[in-house]
Amino acid sequence: MTGEKELTFGVSGMLYKNNLLMYDHQTESLWLQVKQEAVTGPMTGEELQVLPSTVTTWKKWRRAHPETTVLSMGTGYDRDYTRDPYADYYQSSRIIFDFDRNILQSHEAKELVAGISLKDNRKAYPLAVLRKKGRITNSLGGREVVLEIDPQTDIITANDPQGNNIPVIVAYWFVWKDIHPDSQRF
Repeated sequence: MTGEKELTFGVSGMLYKNNLLMYDHQTESLWLQVKQEAVTGPMTGEELQVLPSTVTTWKKWRRAHPETTVLSMGTGYDRDYTRDPYADYYQSSRIIFDFDRNILQSHEAKELVAGISLKDNRKAYPLAVLRKKGRITNSLGGREVVLEIDPQTDIITANDPQGNNIPVIVAYWFVWKDIHPDSQRF
């Protein structure tokens, strides 16, 4: 949703700055996921509202949401849906699409981070550190930020001292840094 206009999205199959470009069915504008912004088309410069999401295991999700239903693996296609085709990629330090060769080729580059933005300030918090600590109180752009992760569900929340929610985007560090080159890292 942008302003009062509701949009529906599809996957374009294209990447920009190592991040998937979505398109909206209404205007066919292309939207950069991590930036939550249209980068081409009639909606260029418009921003999306960040909706809560999480990166978790099926076991944790099912425990927290036992009423969840899952799409059938009977899709009509001969494919083994029990095997993740990207499993090896997640574990390696290799980055597949390094178009500009300026991205770090290290295991740290592929680390998952919780990225937050406050006006023109951005910071990335490694998920491994957040999981270990459970709670991080930090400063960004002169404002105090409190990040917490629920170990039962892996849901990450970020709030200011007044309890106002700050949207969190989970991404690889190299993707977050490519889109937000001025970002700090916790």
